[in-house]
Amino acid sequence: MNDILRWAKEADLWMTSDERIAAVERFAALVRADEKEQCAQVCDEMEKRAEGTECCKWPTPADCAGAIRERKS
Repeated sequence: MNDILRWAKEADLWMTSDERIAAVERFAALVRADEKEQCAQVCDEMEKRAEGTECCKWPTPADCAGAIRERKS
């Protein structure tokens, strides 16, 4: 989230208004959540392709997807 907030400041989107600051922080949280889900979906697809093969005994792509989704930041 720090990068997103820094980018907002660099783009002059950072205002002194508490409401605008809160809005940028909510936007950053939405972007972060979407990015995490997209990464996890890549792992899900890898799991489907690896199914039935000797590839990926531990951790599996599904383990990686779960870890991404559980990550707090």
